[in-house]
Amino acid sequence: MTEMPLKKKKGRSPSYPAITLEQAVTRARQLYEKARQHKTPAGHVIKLWGYASMNGPAGLNLAALKKFGLLEDEGQGPDRFVWITDLAVNILANPDEREKLASIKTAALNPDIHSELWAKYGDDLPLDDTLEWELTRDRGFTETGAKEFIPEYRATIVFAQLGKSDTMEIQDVPEDEEVDDQEKPQGPRTRRRMEPRMSATTEVDTYFVPIARGLNIAVEGPFPLTESQWEQFQSVLTAMKPALVVDEEDVPPVFTKDGILSGGKDGERIDELFESQP
Repeated sequence: MTEMPLKKKKGRSPSYPAITLEQAVTRARQLYEKARQHKTPAGHVIKLWGYASMNGPAGLNLAALKKFGLLEDEGQGPDRFVWITDLAVNILANPDEREKLASIKTAALNPDIHSELWAKYGDDLPLDDTLEWELTRDRGFTETGAKEFIPEYRATIVFAQLGKSDTMEIQDVPEDEEVDDQEKPQGPRTRRRMEPRMSATTEVDTYFVPIARGLNIAVEGPFPLTESQWEQFQSVLTAMKPALVVDEEDVPPVFTKDGILSGGKDGERIDELFESQP
């Protein structure tokens, strides 16, 4: 595998991976074979990859793995630790090739700029000159940044075997700040981004779970899950509770087509509500 050149950019472009997903998976595999998912000093990791310092390509490699969702980190400087994510482990070790490919597709579309371009063009990208024009004119890229990004994106899409059947959904997620060559602290802003749906390669079932009269929650995924996957699913829901759950008095009344109130007092009908008013 030939590594993409890591060149110094002039100016500032939006955040994008400096290496392809295939290269990032190779880096993740090197770390996984040595440390599994244990937290490891970032300085040790870059030495494992053959770099002497965090400057330049070493920092760009770490940042790229984070953008693809293959790596997490905490701390700064000499106290910075990194570890391999569950998504990366699924790519590296899952014996189910279908699930492995679905995880690769997810990683490919994790970077914001990847998901945005895929949502717009799918696998029908315009010519490089046209795409470079859009990136520099409408998306804030420098010319150098656009020229470096386009081959990375094309190679990643090919490696992930993304095709017309791989569609997108919209979801609220934290927005990455624009960065120069080095990863910078991320802000708390939120934006609308696209999340992949790979129903063509992974069989997806949808279940509607009744919560209250007239209120159902849709749960979609490649069911059935294993016991460990179910426990992980519950853990993720628990972690997401602050964003998903509010006090009942903070929820404005919403009535279903049957006149049933889905906020406030459970099961109260709109006609009963108005009858109770003076």
